Amino acid sequence: MSKERYILVIADNSEEMNIALEYACARSKKTGRKIIIATFIEPPEVLTTKGVSEIMKEEAREEAERMLKKAASFVKDKTGDLPALSIREGETISELKKLIDEEKTINVLVLAAKTDPNNKDPGPIINSLVTNEITNLRIPVMIVPGNFSIEHIAQIT
Repeated sequence: MSKERYILVIADNSEEMNIALEYACARSKKTGRKIIIATFIEPPEVLTTKGVSEIMKEEAREEAERMLKKAASFVKDKTGDLPALSIREGETISELKKLIDEEKTINVLVLAAKTDPNNKDPGPIINSLVTNEITNLRIPVMIVPGNFSIEHIAQIT
């Protein structure tokens, strides 16, 4: 990566991801920061043979690449710039922390919280970060309510 300053967004196929991307794009346009989109491939939870494990890993990589391509297209449409992309293999929170530590140009992480009225859990990444890891990060975490509209985001950015 260059000496640019980056906004990090996680691509995870959640409904909230689009809100986080929308907010990051609005901030990017306002501040001149670039966007990096990262996705994480978790190790398989089941014990399998090496061949099956390799197939599962390849399918997960293909899905991660599809997700990143879709998210990158969204960012390009909204900002005019292609984002940087990162696929990391390993436990999500651990790899997220490593990415932030390694890429000194990342200076904010944007996440969107789930808004299910029947479930008060904001999502596994937010939950883990705010309960266990928030003091171990070198950058701020911006948590956007997942029910924000495009109009609302435009008003607050």
